[in-house]
Amino acid sequence: MPTLAMIEVHDVVTVKNEYRYQFTPKHHGADKKAAQWLPSLTRDEEFSVFNMADQNGLADLGGNLYGIEKVGIDELRTIGTRGEQVAKFPATAQDQAWHGYPAWVLAGGNRAGDDMKPPKPVLDAMQNMGFITKRGRKRLGKGDPV
Repeated sequence: MPTLAMIEVHDVVTVKNEYRYQFTPKHHGADKKAAQWLPSLTRDEEFSVFNMADQNGLADLGGNLYGIEKVGIDELRTIGTRGEQVAKFPATAQDQAWHGYPAWVLAGGNRAGDDMKPPKPVLDAMQNMGFITKRGRKRLGKGDPV
């Protein structure tokens, strides 16, 4: 049974751009082929990863946002059921709620290419902002856990 039966829109908006965020069944158990958030991750924790991405402008050229949660000096929280530590939030139309999913399956997972890998400028920004170290940036870029 899916963890989430229908789309839910979070009642809080992001601090910087006041984006709304929606939780989708597809990434909460309804579609086993799609990336899945860890069931232990609360809605507020998932939103926090999105808010962090928006607040820090961790976006690619297409406007997609990338979020992480730092839990140690050189450690990121695992947020997806396949070991993902980075979430992708595809750019959405203005005035539409965003959604996201764990996007970068790390070593040992079944990666279908690097199309979900955060672009180099995003990884560089994560390092420059102190979310990951140089070592962590290299590991994450290769698909190894941080």
